[in-house]
Amino acid sequence: MKKTLSVLVAALILVFSAMPVFAAPSPSASKEYNVRVHNPNGGSSTYTTKTDKDGEHVTLTAHPKNGYEFSKWIIKGKYVLEKGDLSDDVITILLKGDVNVYPVFKKIGSESTSTGSGTNISQNTSPTSPQTGDNTIYFAVALLAVVVVAFGAVGVKIAVSKK
Repeated sequence: MKKTLSVLVAALILVFSAMPVFAAPSPSASKEYNVRVHNPNGGSSTYTTKTDKDGEHVTLTAHPKNGYEFSKWIIKGKYVLEKGDLSDDVITILLKGDVNVYPVFKKIGSESTSTGSGTNISQNTSPTSPQTGDNTIYFAVALLAVVVVAFGAVGVKIAVSKK
């Protein structure tokens, strides 16, 4: 009985200790992310990229048209703000996923703003994008572990009762 229980516990420890290895992204895998800039009527923007060991760094520059001034950046997607503030006309971000960039311009002397494609956009005021992930694999393994332990306990109980 003790031997069976020890084997079950050892198997569970092995499964749970191996989980992070399989869940972690490969350090050698190269990642390519897309940058999509939506330029509004009040101006335009350009970007340059530089890739190093940390990833792909993107420098965004806003170019307002005559009669407009730059207001802020709205960036949707996974990124880290490396240099500047979302209200600066030149910023640098580190890509962590695909991003959509919306420079916001306002008419000088007006409160109205111009964003790309005339769409309403909610602003992310955080310097980093929300980090989300799928923990389904962890839930599935935990559920499997509970089932294995339950069946093991029932099996031990049956073996003991037959003696």
